Amino acid sequence: MNFEVKLSVKEILENKQFRHARVIAGKSGLYRLVRWVHVLEITSIENLLNGNELILSTGVGWKGDIDSFSSLVQQSIDSNAAGLCIELGTYISQIPQHIIDLADSCNFPIIVFFKKVKFIDITQEIHSLLIQKHYKVLSDLEEYSSRLNQLLLSSNPHKKILQLLHEYLKVTVFYVSSRGEIEVISKKTTTEQEQIIHLLREGKVPDHINIAHQSVQALNQTFADLFIISEWEEITEFESLILDRSSTALAQSLLRELYIEEQKKTHEAEWIRNWLHGDNSDEQIYRYLSELEPNLEPNKCTVLLCTANNLDKISSELTYLKLYIRSVFEKKGIFLLSHDEKNKIVFILLNMREDNSFKSRVQEGIECLIKSEFIKNKKLSDLYFSVGKLVNNLSEVKKSYYTAKETMNIREKMSNLRSYFYEDLYIFRLVLAANDQGVLHEFIYDYIGPVLLHDQQNNGELLKTLKIYLQCKGAKKETAEQLHIVRQTLYHRLDRLYELIGRDFMESYKRQAIEVAISAYEYASTSKFPYEYIPVVKSS
Repeated sequence: MNFEVKLSVKEILENKQFRHARVIAGKSGLYRLVRWVHVLEITSIENLLNGNELILSTGVGWKGDIDSFSSLVQQSIDSNAAGLCIELGTYISQIPQHIIDLADSCNFPIIVFFKKVKFIDITQEIHSLLIQKHYKVLSDLEEYSSRLNQLLLSSNPHKKILQLLHEYLKVTVFYVSSRGEIEVISKKTTTEQEQIIHLLREGKVPDHINIAHQSVQALNQTFADLFIISEWEEITEFESLILDRSSTALAQSLLRELYIEEQKKTHEAEWIRNWLHGDNSDEQIYRYLSELEPNLEPNKCTVLLCTANNLDKISSELTYLKLYIRSVFEKKGIFLLSHDEKNKIVFILLNMREDNSFKSRVQEGIECLIKSEFIKNKKLSDLYFSVGKLVNNLSEVKKSYYTAKETMNIREKMSNLRSYFYEDLYIFRLVLAANDQGVLHEFIYDYIGPVLLHDQQNNGELLKTLKIYLQCKGAKKETAEQLHIVRQTLYHRLDRLYELIGRDFMESYKRQAIEVAISAYEYASTSKFPYEYIPVVKSS
């Protein structure tokens, strides 16, 4: 693990190796952090420094050349060195005033030794101090993690974690939920807090304010953002690690709360089942929702069905799956209630926004779920989502529920249907109704029966030709191109169609009936039981 430790120039000056040293310039920069000690006896630094090094030098590199000395100081400042320590005597007797002025203006400490010192002793002493600090940081990090774990076992850990973070690092803490709610833990006044919030939102943070940020994530979703704000002092890697540990603990606390909430809603499944079957009045529904979520004011709703072949095999993880689905839709202004059925989950989706984008937001949510790594990691095969009728009244959920099941029934059979919505089924809604009433087969026979029989007996493609011809609105050239046949072959097939279903099949009403019959045949032939055309025998 590689992270910074807080060791300042001021702390180093308290070491016994510096008892005969004096700071002659840049006293305001004694708070600078030291990451390493480096002996430097050349005048061209170039890329030799990484920043925050305390430089030790005897002056042998410039030997009285004041211009080279000035250049060295300027290069050290530009490289963000922590300070410069010079041994006076052998190669340099004093520090020129203009160099002192330069160091003062840049808060760059210059420290002089009036007696000879062993640089090897200084480097060993400071490096040992850095190692001790490093070990102390590891111990502190472990101790902080232990305290977080203890808080997670207590009641209301969320507030306690934020308070611990504030007290431990002595910084201002901001917690911003995905809903825009802000919690501030700080010793600043309310006015000062509001000023910082304004600066954060405007993106105009002054240079003296240092900010570190960490997302609070669970189930591959960001639920909040956690900030620590320090004035004047830089935020170290250690403090960033403390922030990271805190955000992880907050995510665990949030996940536990969500899990308990989801289980509570699961226990209320009986009420939701009654709602889906239309057994609850508007008054009962609104009373229930107000108790569940006081600020809930839905204006539209629909039912979403989620099913997969192996949904029953992950029953132990269903709660987390529902939590994830809920988090996706809530970000889009949609509140969810769920109910488990055999091999599928029923969601009641309640629209919380005053606009006409409900349908598009539902679709965005479904597409987000299908593409998500969380869903893919569950290895759910043949995952289907189907949406029922969008209704304005909550008491009409029953209608949306049954139309969602119709949508799922059709989508499972018609793999080429791309829409998830009942209202986008178009002619298939009539096809499904005809099938339920037992008249679908007869309807197909009445309008395209002879064509189907011909194709079965001759392994022909008259039905495909008829479908494309109707789609092309009778344009022969375009039809031939789409079928990849020559015009003469198309003429021959059309003549055969005229014989089987009449020359008037392009007339408005008959054409519509034939198009419906083709769609009905496609629906029937893709059902779980393969469709084979059998002529209907009508009684005389």
